[in-house]
Amino acid sequence: MLRAKRFLLILALVILAAAVVVFVLENLQSVQLTFLGWQSPQWPLVVFISLAFIVGGVIGLLLSIPFRAKAHVRMTGLRSEVTRFRKENDALREKSLTDHA
Repeated sequence: MLRAKRFLLILALVILAAAVVVFVLENLQSVQLTFLGWQSPQWPLVVFISLAFIVGGVIGLLLSIPFRAKAHVRMTGLRSEVTRFRKENDALREKSLTDHA
């Protein structure tokens, strides 16, 4: 099973790498972007698309920080609650065993 998963992972990575190579080769034409009067230097289209992808990923990660922090605080509270319930459960089991003996 592990061997099959490893094979599928390698196959997926090879397909992804091939798609990236095709994407790069298809988008080599130079373009110049204009935004609010500012003009960029002429670079291959793949550079602008890659930068947009990277900037979008970074912005997504930064926007997720508050939600992840809130989830972490909630998880910490739930862990302490589980610990408290386990102790209570163990105490009730011991009491039940001593009552029946």
